[in-house]
Parts: sequence; C-alpha cells; structure tokens
Amino acid sequence: MSERRAVTPEDLYQLQFLDAAVPSPDGAKIVYQIRTIDSEKDAYASHLWIVDAEGAAPRQLTQGENRNGGVAWSPDGASIAFVRSAKDVKPQIYRLRLDGGEAERLTDLDGEIAGLQWSPDGAKLSFAYRPSDPPEFGHLPGSDAARKAAEAKRDGKKLPPLSFRHITRLSYKFDGHGYLAQARMHLHVLDLATRETVAVTDGDWDHEPAAWSPDGKWLAFTANRDPDAEYSSFVNVDLYVVPATGGAPRNLTPGPGVAAAPSWSPDGKTIAFIGHDKKDDWWGIWNLHLWTVPASGGTPRDLTPSFDRTTADVMIGDLQDLHDAGVPVWSRDGKSLYFLASEHGSTHIFTVPSSGGSMRRLTDGAFHVVSLARGRDADGMIAIRNGFTNAGTIERFDPTSALFHKVVEPNERLMAEMALGTPEEIWVDAPQGHRVQGWLLKPPTADPKKKHPMLLEIHGGPRAQYGATYMHEFHVLASAGFYVLFTNPRGSLGYGEAHTQAIVKDWAAPAHEDMMLVVDEALRRHPEIDSARLGVTGGSYGGYMTSWVVGHTDRFKAALTQRTVTTIPTLLLSDDIGGSSECEFGAEPWTFAPILLEQSPLAYVEKITTPLMIIHSSQDLRCNLAEAEMLYKALKWLRRDVELVIFPDESHGLSRMGTPSRRVARLHIIQDWFVRHLEPSGAPAPTTEAGARVLAGVGTRRA
Repeated sequence: MSERRAVTPEDLYQLQFLDAAVPSPDGAKIVYQIRTIDSEKDAYASHLWIVDAEGAAPRQLTQGENRNGGVAWSPDGASIAFVRSAKDVKPQIYRLRLDGGEAERLTDLDGEIAGLQWSPDGAKLSFAYRPSDPPEFGHLPGSDAARKAAEAKRDGKKLPPLSFRHITRLSYKFDGHGYLAQARMHLHVLDLATRETVAVTDGDWDHEPAAWSPDGKWLAFTANRDPDAEYSSFVNVDLYVVPATGGAPRNLTPGPGVAAAPSWSPDGKTIAFIGHDKKDDWWGIWNLHLWTVPASGGTPRDLTPSFDRTTADVMIGDLQDLHDAGVPVWSRDGKSLYFLASEHGSTHIFTVPSSGGSMRRLTDGAFHVVSLARGRDADGMIAIRNGFTNAGTIERFDPTSALFHKVVEPNERLMAEMALGTPEEIWVDAPQGHRVQGWLLKPPTADPKKKHPMLLEIHGGPRAQYGATYMHEFHVLASAGFYVLFTNPRGSLGYGEAHTQAIVKDWAAPAHEDMMLVVDEALRRHPEIDSARLGVTGGSYGGYMTSWVVGHTDRFKAALTQRTVTTIPTLLLSDDIGGSSECEFGAEPWTFAPILLEQSPLAYVEKITTPLMIIHSSQDLRCNLAEAEMLYKALKWLRRDVELVIFPDESHGLSRMGTPSRRVARLHIIQDWFVRHLEPSGAPAPTTEAGARVLAGVGTRRA
C-alpha cells in the first residue's frame, strides 16, 4: 500500500467509465461502451470497443469527439446499431458492419432516441422517440423571433432562446434533461431497406423502449396509459404488447402496481418483468419482484413472493448515474430466469425456475453486479462487476458453476497505481431489534498511535444502498487523511421492506438513530479516531439528512450538505417528479401540515451551531436551488458559520455526470472544507481561495 500514490480529485480525468457491455448473439464477442474525459475540452466522449469473450485484446470501433452508445447487435452478428450524438448535433441511429468500413447513418431525426432493438429477422430496428418541439414553439406566431427560429433550424444552427414557455402538464421537466418537449415518447420502427420510420404507438402518453417477440410479430413495452396518467406516473405502470406493424396495445397487467424491463421467453409464449402489485408507492416503498405473464394474456405470476429484497440494482456510486432495473435473463432452454437483486450492500445474481419454485442466490462475496446479459444462442452470460477497489470489469458468468471469468478491466492500470483500501465491515444491533450495516475506510497512511478525524457519508435516495462499489469521493477523502464511514440506515434498500418502510411519514428520525449507532461503533472499535473531529456530509436525501443531523446534535465539528432538502412542502411543490405524497409523508405539500414541517430540517435551523457549507447546482430540478438558499439565508440571518457554493449550469447529478472540471472542483471544495475544520495529519494543501486564506491564519495542521 505504501508504494502506491494518494488518490486525488484529478484522477477523475483518467477514469474510463464502463457504461455498457452487450454480447453478440452467439456470445463470442462483446461490444462495450467506454466514456472518457477530455480535460482540455472539459467534455466527455463515449466510444464503442469490441473484445472476444475469451479475452483477446480489445479493439476500438468508433472515434472522434462524439458520444456513441445504446448498442444493439444484428441477429446474424455481422453488424451493430447504435446512437451517436455530439455537441450541438442531434442524436441519430447508425449502423456499423464489423468486417470493416465506416458507420452508416440511418436516420435524420430531431429529438430524443432511446432503446434500440433489432428485429429477429434483421430487417428492422425499434426504438423510443420523442420529437423536439417545432422551431416556432415558444414564440408569437408570425413574429420576428418565430421567423429567426425557423431559419436557424433550416440552416442547422442553434435555435435562439424561447420568447416564453407555456406549461399545461404536471410533469413538464426532468433533472438532467431540462424542460421536456411537448411531444410524447412513442415507439417507432425503422425499416432498414426503405429507411422509412413508422410510429407504432400513439396518444397522449409516454412509452418505454420495447422488446421484440422471438417471431418478430410483437413488441412488449411498459407505459402508463391511464386517462389520468400524469397524476399517477410513478405508481401505475403496466406491461403491454402491440403488433410490430402498429395497432391497439393490449394490457397484460391491468391491476394496480408497476411493471418494468419486459423480457420474452425463448419460445415467445411468456414475458418476464420486474414490478409489484401495490396500489400506492413513492420511490421504492415496496420491493420489486420478478413476475411472468402469458404473452397471450392471463394472470401475472409472482415468482419471488417470499423474497424480501428488491429485484433490481440500487447501488449508489459516482461512476455513472442511477440506471433502470436490470432486464430479467432467460436461460437458453427457457427453464430458468436470472436476475439482479440488492442485498446487504452488494448486488448479486439470483435464479428461479421460470415455472415457479425455489429461488437461489448464485453469487457470494462483496461486489456490485451492474448488468447481466446473454447472447441469444449462448449458455453463458456477460456481466459488468464493480467492487470497492474496482471501477468496472467485464466478465463472463457461468450459471452452472456460478463463477466469473475476467474478460477486460479498462481501469486496471490506474487502480494499481492508487492507494485504494478495502473498508472494514461493521454491523450494529439496534435497540428496536434490527441490524445496521456500515463500512469504515481508513486512510492509506493511518497511524493507529495518532488521532485522526472521521467523516460520515450519507447516501441519497433514500431508497438505495451504499456498499461494495467504487466511490472515487471516498478514496479521495481517505487519501486526504480522513477515516470515511458510510452506512445503510433504515430507509435503505437491501434489508427488507420493514427496514425500507421504517421512514414512511418519519423521513429522518429512524435513519438518524441508526447512523449515530454506527458512528458510536466506529469510535468504540477504533480509539485512534478523534471524537472531537467528526464531520458529516451527503447529497440529495443525504443532504437532507446532513441538514437534519446538525439540527439534532452538536457532536460533529463540521458539516457539508449537498443538493439538500430544506422543507418537505417546498421540495414536493418544485421538484421534477410530481404525484401524491400522502403515502410517504402523511399529507399533501400544499397543506403545510405539521407532520410535513416536523420532517423538515428548516424547522430546527435555530439549533444548528455546527459550521456548515452548502453546495448546490443552479439547474437542479430534483431539489431546487431555493432549498439551499433558504437554509443559507436562515443561518446567515442567525449569524452562524455558513457558506454557500453554487455550481452554474449543473443538474442534480453533478457528482456523477456533471461537467468534468466542476466535478473535480466539487471534490476539492469538499476536501478543503473538512481539512480546514478537522485538520487531518498530512492533508494536501488547500486549492480553494477560502481554504488557503483560513489555513494561512491557523498555522500548521494537527499531528
């Protein structure tokens, strides 16, 4: 460990972000997607690579300053289709023959494209598409502004700003996307011979990407097509099939609940999906289960009725944004189904007979399976797997032996250079009878004979989990001299519905109790941690909890709240999600009911005496910037030690997908704030103006 160098914020520029791995139909080759950073241009590029599943040297397939992704293999394995976009260039569908040549553009569309799927006969591609608004949208008809916008579109130039934006829907914006186009997301099919694109669905609803039936006659997709869909968009989603040529969709799950990630059986008679049948939900109150339903119609069957976990990967990391639930994988003979589920800080592979029966977990250990897929004619599968010190490896997975076999690890050399520690696992028995899991990451040069500061990191969600995946932020802070503690208190997924639902109508108190238990246990186990030099930080729900913690205890010497929530009513009335909140919080936000204010950190602002830094993004549509400003102004008015940092033009996902230079700046700001307040031994010199100014006045750091 001592021969390796410290981890720095700038190492973010060297990371290769492994975003997808797609096996060929025979399983012999894998096309994978790597996102890299160009520090000079302060931008990302995403490129496609191909590698033999047996592990030969990989080969890069795409080049240039663009983003390539969303790969689909042709049924004969000779070509791939993908989506390419670039700065100020609309995404389009391309085809690339793997025996040589340049990628061929197949579309001339103006809008959002997602979910490419190749038809079984190789003649068509399906995808979901939302057209951009017409150029005259947002301008007075016949005005000079409307004319200039139309001319800009005709000439392929950037459209001028809108004169106004007229909104009539409940869901009109989405974080990371901005304001949504007026058009709906519909399924389309592209005929590769004629280049004609035909819409398969219609109506005033959005539709998720589709999966082809093995005979190519049907498309399966999920959507909320209820008459009042905008008022139930997150609590009622059904599974449909529609003729691939278009027609009336048929609802296969007309009851309450949600459905996602449809997957056809090899014989085309059954569709597996992830979902639940509960009437009310709010961001993961209920576990997702694995289901099947006859493609011709019938009663859906829950294959995991007694499994008290959610059948999806819900791990939080800072390599990529949160992704959709993994698609269930059928065995080649159709007798078994394989799926991912989050449990105790890991994401594992499970299997269950497709006809029903006992479920089994196939994998053991602490790691994060990000994705799982099988080539149509293959028996084995391809997985992406991360770990505490592994930023992504493509591996073959043998379902018979339940063993992984490494294919390629893009960050292997970088990981070998850095001082990356494996955290110590901690379990604590709570007085209420449950157990709380956490991990403690030590500084690479920690001296047990000296005192060291510790930071408590709190995850967002709240229905998510921390665990065995690479977190660049944690390793940066550990290299700066901090013990880093992270945990999954009540509200987290991975420990059963009782654990998850414990924060319903009491969003903060149970989680706060659990986190303090883990802090106490870390201090008990490690007397070298200085209880007088504790810090706390977190983002989103973690920011909410950070703001809550410092209003309920003064045991932390410094705190940093990120993309915080200040009051529950203002969060719900300004976020990008919408929908009823009574089942989660106990009242609707416009009532400003006492139960909502009791769960709001601002109600306890007068008790906050801990020095607090607030960092937020100006274009955060999930937790509005006003949440940070209200907390800052209240504390400033109270003459407390508070600072506010705003990142311009960034969204809620800054730490995972933001502009590279701002991601690096964020890490420096966090590091400097805690260095100047907690003074770890051997910490790096400050890089922010405020940090340098303060440290210049306080002298050397504590040993």
